[in-house]
Amino acid sequence: MRKAIIQAVRRAVFAVAGAIIVAAAIAAVAGTWQTRAIPGITGDNIVTPTDITFTATKAGDPFKAIPDSSLPRLRDPSLKVEKVIDGLTEPTSMTFVGNNNVLVTQKGGDVRLVRDGALQQGPPLLSFKVETASERGLLGVAYAKDKVFLYMTEQSGLDIRNRVYSYDLQNGTLSGNSTKKMILDLPGTPGPNHDGGKIIVGPDGYLYIVIGDLNRNGMLQNYKNGAVPDNTSVILKVGLDGAPAANILSGAGGLEGYYAYGIRNSFGMDFDPRNGKLWATENGPDRYDEVNVAEPGFNSGWERVMGPISRSQQQVSEGDLVMFNGAHYSDPVFSWRQSMGVTDIEFLNSTKLGDKYAYNVFVGDVNNGNLYYFTVNGKRDGFTLEGNLSDRVADNDAEGSAITLGTAFGGITDIETGPDGYLYILSYGKGSIYRIVPAAQ
Repeated sequence: MRKAIIQAVRRAVFAVAGAIIVAAAIAAVAGTWQTRAIPGITGDNIVTPTDITFTATKAGDPFKAIPDSSLPRLRDPSLKVEKVIDGLTEPTSMTFVGNNNVLVTQKGGDVRLVRDGALQQGPPLLSFKVETASERGLLGVAYAKDKVFLYMTEQSGLDIRNRVYSYDLQNGTLSGNSTKKMILDLPGTPGPNHDGGKIIVGPDGYLYIVIGDLNRNGMLQNYKNGAVPDNTSVILKVGLDGAPAANILSGAGGLEGYYAYGIRNSFGMDFDPRNGKLWATENGPDRYDEVNVAEPGFNSGWERVMGPISRSQQQVSEGDLVMFNGAHYSDPVFSWRQSMGVTDIEFLNSTKLGDKYAYNVFVGDVNNGNLYYFTVNGKRDGFTLEGNLSDRVADNDAEGSAITLGTAFGGITDIETGPDGYLYILSYGKGSIYRIVPAAQ
């Protein structure tokens, strides 16, 4: 399984725009933001098991460390790794629901429930028929205001779409009688990679959803004469009903939902708990994976720029980018010259691992299974970097080692601060959830 995901991601990382392996008609932008209600959750693409109630049955720490002789390794002896869940298959994302429940999406279409520290056996909570070629699949999950949101790639007639659905939690229960709503209907072709899929809930209560370029070459990929905006290469800001809510950009039709654009692909976003700014990761082709501070209207520069603009092989300037009214470009706050397949980013919103790590940044990658750690600077607009990293680029393995906190996680797809204040790591390759806690615990 790990080999499969690494191959898939590497295909994405080394994909050349224009080398398209799937050809299909591009859906028109008109009507994309329409909210559609679908009564119930029955149909050809979904299986609904017994109702699941999200209530705790025991107090205290619900997780128990699972013995494992090959745990990931950390370079800080004051911390240790515990395996707390195993038995998952190609997990892509997770979200905590209350203190004792975790929803985990699996690429093949299943939503698994962790309750009271144990992965529930038997039929999955929900099961979807999804497209799984390359980076397609059931990719993202979020929870807010008694609603669960899921991002998936599915067949729609002769087309393939990336869609976001919402489900209601009624009286603490996610049941087969809940109302299922499609809140976003996004492109899925050409692809099959660069589908994005990460969903998070912002401190403002809105949903932030990222989708990659799907190997398209339009205005949103900074081609001035390219196709009009088509909901690719963007971070969307929408209401819980899918209604566009960014209202930052103007100068073309269909921009009202775009918080940021010019993004090749991303598997990670998080908000700084201290100032509310959005940070995001981005995957380069064969070089320059990035960490960005994505201010409203951010143009990340793809397909003209990856990494610092001063290092652009095409000698690009900001004037070469498509700049809608309200847009701005800024260099990444950090880049890896050799692409690592960076995935999620997480601010540890807790002091439980000590002052050193509190409110600072962790980033994972899927190619190596590494966990990177960064100290946020005093202005909280970048990282504190010294020596060879003062140029904000890890140019080689030696420089990358200086920011590597953990190894052998087996391909990281999600990182979350748990309700207990500890750091939780989702491993695609090992089908496990790990927790980082103080070594003395």
